[in-house]
Amino acid sequence: MIARILKDLGRINGVNGSLVVGKDGLVIESEVPSDIDGELVAAMASAVFGTAERSAEEIKHEPLEQVMIEGTRGKTLMIDAGEGILVLITDVDINLGLIRIEMRRSAERVKDLLT
Repeated sequence: MIARILKDLGRINGVNGSLVVGKDGLVIESEVPSDIDGELVAAMASAVFGTAERSAEEIKHEPLEQVMIEGTRGKTLMIDAGEGILVLITDVDINLGLIRIEMRRSAERVKDLLT
């Protein structure tokens, strides 16, 4: 079922890959192209998200909703999904509003499946 959620996200224009990773950095499910190392992305996403959660607590902005890494060639977005983290890898030029809405919906579905 999580695989279906990731496939649906992959149909959004500009989405290049998606993963659900555990807070421990292990891949739960992934839908990424062969040139992307999903296990490495999972480990890094877990580390980044964990650090962002602690930072949000420290500056009184908790609970953390979303993290975005933006580079010249694309964006990586992460959102809490209960026992996991939903990660999207996108192009630079995306409809960020649409992506955020779909990520929130998908994260709720993933959260229900992981509990």
